[in-house]
Amino acid sequence: MTSRSLTARHSLAATVAAGAACAAAIGGAGLGSAPAANASCASAFGINLGSGCTSTLLSAAIAIGDGATATANGVFGAAIALGTNAVAQTGDAFTFATALGNSANAVADGLFGIATQVGSNGTATTQGSGTLGNLGLNIAFNLSPGSLGNTVTTVGIGNLAANIFGRASTPGSHAISSQGTLDIALNLGGDDNTVTSGTGFFNRSINIFGNGNTVLGQGGLANAARNFFGNGNTSITDLGNANTATNVFGSGNEVTVTSGAGNIATSLLGDANTVTVNGGTLDFARNLFGRDNTVTVDSGTLNVASSLLGNTNTVTITAGGTLDGARNWLGNNNTVSTGGGLQNTVTNIGGAGNQLTATGSNSNNGLNLFGNTNILQAGSVGANGNLALTFGGTGNTVTGGASSGNRTAGFGIFGSGNTVTAGPGPFALAGSILQTNQTVTQVGTGIAINQNRIGGAAALNTRQSAARKAPSTSARKSVTARTTAK
Repeated sequence: MTSRSLTARHSLAATVAAGAACAAAIGGAGLGSAPAANASCASAFGINLGSGCTSTLLSAAIAIGDGATATANGVFGAAIALGTNAVAQTGDAFTFATALGNSANAVADGLFGIATQVGSNGTATTQGSGTLGNLGLNIAFNLSPGSLGNTVTTVGIGNLAANIFGRASTPGSHAISSQGTLDIALNLGGDDNTVTSGTGFFNRSINIFGNGNTVLGQGGLANAARNFFGNGNTSITDLGNANTATNVFGSGNEVTVTSGAGNIATSLLGDANTVTVNGGTLDFARNLFGRDNTVTVDSGTLNVASSLLGNTNTVTITAGGTLDGARNWLGNNNTVSTGGGLQNTVTNIGGAGNQLTATGSNSNNGLNLFGNTNILQAGSVGANGNLALTFGGTGNTVTGGASSGNRTAGFGIFGSGNTVTAGPGPFALAGSILQTNQTVTQVGTGIAINQNRIGGAAALNTRQSAARKAPSTSARKSVTARTTAK
């Protein structure tokens, strides 16, 4: 009996010892796997669980990750931070901040502000005070996995700033910003883009898939700067109203609109183009399909500069013209420009290496149709209602409105190497048709075409005039014979 009692007591002691050992082991394992301080926390309705999370009476905050913090201020706010050193913070009413990724940062301020950062090292921020004139209502969204640090910011009222899959190659190289009222700044893909919409209303700055682009819309009403698919492009609108700067599919382009109202600068499908509108109202500068073109409207009102399908052309309107037009269609290596005045136009259609200029006052026009290496000058300072025209031909120089003339016209049709000058007039017409290396000039009122002249104070085909002044040798002999016979 004694042995059985001792055996029972030994068995009970062993059981207790084993249980204690197991409890110690479990407890030790639990202590060893416990998260470090500030690794995870939560806070709701002002009640905190863990360190690193805070909330107000009607808000909530959650943070998971070493060094992660979440702060929910204001009314009906929520802050969520997931990742090492991730930070999420809200302010004002109805604000939501979400930071997902290591060192991700999301800050939502202003009424109805939403800031979402997905990806490491990036920042998404909405700003607003919740006061009249700076309510908020903004959305900032940054989706940039593997990025070195994008910054997406909205400031103002009712704005959207978003970066989707755009990755920065250097820390902080992305900056997508929307400011003002109902503005949009959007980047979809691409590296090192700066996409900014400015103060004002309905401004839009958009880049899609391009690399190294700067797309800006700043100030005014309904300004837009866009780049689609191109690389290394700069699309800018600055001040004014309803301005648009656009590049589509091209590479290395600079598309700029600065100041004014209703200005449009467009490059479509071309490469390495520079398209500029600088000042004025309702101006247009466009390049379509061609490459290496320069299209410029400098200042003035209701001006149009465009290049279509040709390569390496320069199309320019400068010096404050109004209702001026400079156009190149289909041709290559042409220079087309106007400088000041009213309703001056120069147009090149086809051909290569032509230079067309309309300079000065009002209604001066230059037109080349399918000719090559022709030089046309229509008007000058103080000149009005002049025309310079070439149709076909090569290497001709045609001037309408020479010496500040008025209501004159010079033309060259086919032929090569001719110099045609009309002016100062008025009503001077000079032209060459199917000629080679001829000079035709009409100074005063009248017409000079090839070797023929009607009225006017001066000159026509000077290389033929000397022959017409002196009688021929056969004519002199005929007169001598008749005299002898008598």
